[in-house]
Amino acid sequence: MTSLNGFGYAQARIQARYGERSSDKVWQHLAALRGLSTYLEETRSTTLAPWVAGFSRASDSHDIEEGIRVHFINGVDEVAGWVPAAWRPAVTWTRWLPDLPLLHHLLNDGEIPPWADRSPRIAAYLPEQGRDVRRAINLAGGEALVKARERGVPLDRAWIAHWRASWPRCGRRQRQNLEALVDLLRSHRTGLGLDRSRTTQLLLQDRLNQLFRRCLLQPATLFIYLCLLATDLERLRSALISRALFTLDGGP
Repeated sequence: MTSLNGFGYAQARIQARYGERSSDKVWQHLAALRGLSTYLEETRSTTLAPWVAGFSRASDSHDIEEGIRVHFINGVDEVAGWVPAAWRPAVTWTRWLPDLPLLHHLLNDGEIPPWADRSPRIAAYLPEQGRDVRRAINLAGGEALVKARERGVPLDRAWIAHWRASWPRCGRRQRQNLEALVDLLRSHRTGLGLDRSRTTQLLLQDRLNQLFRRCLLQPATLFIYLCLLATDLERLRSALISRALFTLDGGP
């Protein structure tokens, strides 16, 4: 059974990252800015700077989408490096979340999107000569998703089922808090890249913050933090894409 003490190091690192999150005042200041260039310039003077380092006025929506997803995956890998080994598979499984819509499309025999080959990361899911999409996804570690889709199980349900199966033994309270997170996310139908109203986002973040404070030194803290990371990245994504598509600083 997982020891609470085993999460001491991970908790300390997550608390540090949690404390570095930008305040709503910073987000509100950025929201008032017009144009992608201005937004990027101002953002580089905030704690969000690492997330926009690879973007420029020339970045299009596909560049932004992929860049945001890479930041989330990097965050997952960072957390995986902090946790007790028994919990590492459950953490690394969350790397698949940003790509579930694309995988759903590919596994339903959809055509490969023209932008997909621009991403070395996504290229791992795409067929090379002599292998199909399903085999490519299997080789990338998504065999559980492929098998579930073949049985007609929606990928979000398949993802949760495999995630649960990857939890090591833990105490009743720890498991209850993990299930509370599942229930919370289901109630908000959350997912990286899913557009929601700002009111809904604020409500979700508030409830995640409450759950975070309740679950100190527990496995749920790991995943609550990743959910908060996803909501922050989603907020940035929305701001960047809206300005990339409808820039007001000299171009359409």
